[in-house]
Amino acid sequence: MKRAVLLLNIPGFPSESMRRYAAELAAALRGLKDENWEIDEIVCEPSATVSAAFGGGKTGGKMASRHARLLKYPGLIRSHAGSVFHILDHSHANLALSTPPDATVLTCHDIIPLLAAKGLVSMPHPALTRLTFPLRVMCMKRCRKIIAISESTKKTLIEVAGIPAEKIEVVYYGCNPAFGPEPTAPGQTRSGERVEVLSRYGIPEGAKVILHVATATRYKNTPAILEALRILKETAGNNTWLLRVGADFFEDEALLVERLGVGDRIRHAGRVFDDRLLAACYRAADVFVFPSLWEGFGWPVLEAMACGTPVVVSNVASLPEVAGSAGLSVPPRDYRALAGALDSVLSNPQERLRLSAAAIEQAGRFSWEACARGTLAVYEQTAAKQNDRTA
Repeated sequence: MKRAVLLLNIPGFPSESMRRYAAELAAALRGLKDENWEIDEIVCEPSATVSAAFGGGKTGGKMASRHARLLKYPGLIRSHAGSVFHILDHSHANLALSTPPDATVLTCHDIIPLLAAKGLVSMPHPALTRLTFPLRVMCMKRCRKIIAISESTKKTLIEVAGIPAEKIEVVYYGCNPAFGPEPTAPGQTRSGERVEVLSRYGIPEGAKVILHVATATRYKNTPAILEALRILKETAGNNTWLLRVGADFFEDEALLVERLGVGDRIRHAGRVFDDRLLAACYRAADVFVFPSLWEGFGWPVLEAMACGTPVVVSNVASLPEVAGSAGLSVPPRDYRALAGALDSVLSNPQERLRLSAAAIEQAGRFSWEACARGTLAVYEQTAAKQNDRTA
């Protein structure tokens, strides 16, 4: 029996998407019930003693997290035996210094900080990230295999990070069954659900609704959405609304909202951790917008399509790869083109129906079972290489 040891992020690490990836992949791997593989996990809890030594609170928590990742986690790894050690997030790439190189697999979700540092993506990037990300890349190069979550991410790993192509395998994310074209609550209809969602967030029932799901990162390109909303408000009257799920606006974005005069047409749902409510938001929208400057994959696009919501995305990086011909794409900096694409969906019921059907079909190409099978194939390759070396 071979054993794959999954190395999860430190609890409390600020990335809900990485927590979800780890949980979904682990469940799907176990769901395969492959008789040749046992799936194990390591969870490294930050030390309360370390936190207290630094005064507790935010500072203490941050220092405890760093202590866990850099010092405590390597010790836990050494106490586990495995045929393969899988680092589930490149943010924890330093763990590759503590695992057997020939037995190490790492999933790289994107290299956006490195692209920004090299001026290939125009966005601010913290000085600390500029210093530390090359070290992460160095650790990635130590691994036997890198799982890239899209062909676009593989391409940038080769061209920008200098990782050999033969090290990299593409394995796409899946989509949780909670995201589907119809509500799962007994007796609930899509139209009835929409009424409830719009009422919940104070949006008029007859509104045309644009949905955006965002994290607190600059590459989500929120200003382009705000500029497009201004155009739509002026040309399509006061019936177009933006429902934003996720992070608050940055200070300069909030000022832009005020300057453009679109604040009265924006409703902010905040972070939504309940998949049922998030799926309801997707289904309640007339169109989903995601004009990111860059993405490693673009998970919300997949979720929106699975819910049968038409998508408008930027034409860069992985987004055309994920949306395929089921979505409309525009240059990320061209907010007039973005407004035009959104209006073509909002003002044309036949186009919405066509794109909705295409979106459901495209989303059906991604599943967690397929992700698990692709990941297990990488484990098999890694284990086989070790056998070749010892033969």
